[in-house]
Amino acid sequence: MDTIYKQLPFIKGITASIGFGLILLLIRIIKTDSTYYLFLVWNLFLACIPYAVVTFLSLGKTNRFIFWIGFIIWLVFLPNSPYILTDLQHIRLSTLQSVWFDVLLILSFAINGMILGFASLWMMQKLLHKRFSNKTTQILTYMILLLCGFGIYMGRVLRWNSWDILQNPMGILSDILKRILFPLQHINTWAFTIGFGGFLIITYRLIQHYQEKK
Repeated sequence: MDTIYKQLPFIKGITASIGFGLILLLIRIIKTDSTYYLFLVWNLFLACIPYAVVTFLSLGKTNRFIFWIGFIIWLVFLPNSPYILTDLQHIRLSTLQSVWFDVLLILSFAINGMILGFASLWMMQKLLHKRFSNKTTQILTYMILLLCGFGIYMGRVLRWNSWDILQNPMGILSDILKRILFPLQHINTWAFTIGFGGFLIITYRLIQHYQEKK
């Protein structure tokens, strides 16, 4: 319960921020009589799952098995948090005369997704630090963010979903192995992964540096 209490200011803040995005979405639906951007609500819901998982893991002592099962579930869903940034591609389909409204709408959901993802990573980093050294934890953090870049590629370009790991694990494994075994044939995959992963590492490191200085 102490963990929940400490998280209350953040939960209140992110709830208000999400509420702002939902108001923007409602205004757009009323203005255009179109529910096209409702998918943003689903994407943001998926972005909330990693935060919920790591909050559960932080509630009290968990045995090693439960922790690592929770970690795997958290890692599978984590790319959904920054994934919403790629929804900016839908701007080109905007029918509004004031396209800036759609930019504001998507960014409001995307930034909330990023914040939720970074908050959950910050909490997971503390849990990992109890099991590993500072250096190892930092390396694992960077690897996780690079995997997020790869996860975004799997979702945006290859159109895999998080739950496809259960529905079609062999299909996902096949796509992953092709890109690992034949990297030169999939340059775009690794460029995308390094690009997005690098962006996430730089952004998270800046936030982390600020937190450490407080």
